[in-house]
Amino acid sequence: MLSRILITISFSFGCCYPLFFWINNRKLIETGFYRFNLGFSCLSVGIGVGGIWLSNLSDWVDSSSLLLARWLAVAWVLSLLIVTVFFWTRQWIKGWLVALPSIIGVVTLFQVVGRNFLSTPNWELETALSFLGSLVLCASIFAGVLGHWYLNTTNLPISLLAHATRILWGLLGVRLLWNAYAAFTLQIDYRGDQVSIFRFLQTIEGLLLGVGLFFGVVFPLILTYMVYETVKVKSTQSATGILYVVVTSVLMGELAYKYYLLEYGLVL
Repeated sequence: MLSRILITISFSFGCCYPLFFWINNRKLIETGFYRFNLGFSCLSVGIGVGGIWLSNLSDWVDSSSLLLARWLAVAWVLSLLIVTVFFWTRQWIKGWLVALPSIIGVVTLFQVVGRNFLSTPNWELETALSFLGSLVLCASIFAGVLGHWYLNTTNLPISLLAHATRILWGLLGVRLLWNAYAAFTLQIDYRGDQVSIFRFLQTIEGLLLGVGLFFGVVFPLILTYMVYETVKVKSTQSATGILYVVVTSVLMGELAYKYYLLEYGLVL
């Protein structure tokens, strides 16, 4: 189960993280910022590639899908490395070109976890909601890295960090609304009975899901509002410190969410 969670999070992160290059004006941040983030994306995908090749996933993915996913993953990491090398020494970056490898990533990820969704009537919606969680994690890490850059670079416009924070807060808000709706409308198979998620949260097996809801949505939503208020007074150092806590909290929540996705097929 641990290897499955690691592969799923690594691939989901690798798909979504390059999209956040569109947040900022490429002319306003030094090259080192893009080098770090491109390298970070390559590392994430590389971890997933290592996991999918080294782990025994025959009980999770059928042999034909697994073989295709493995070679797609290799093509994905190679294409991302090519993009990284291409922009490594340049003073500019094109968001659409950086995002192109993510197309291969989406296909790879769907080969790995597709059967969690294809067996349900609303698989399109559930797939999109699954990526929402990855977007929240990517947004929190990107905002944290951007905030850290303010400590090393002078004269960066405060609007960049404010914009990244608003996007994170908006994504968390959408996820909170979906989780609240799902808690009272969706049902889960618990010991042979169909029970609501709200009732499931009151059981021992649902305890970890409650942890995910709190640390994955509620707590970071409050902290992100604090970050935004701190950014408005241009206290970037304090904002960055809070963002580090947000990243840790969201990651804890995402681990819990991915466990219930893979174990119960529950998309939150």
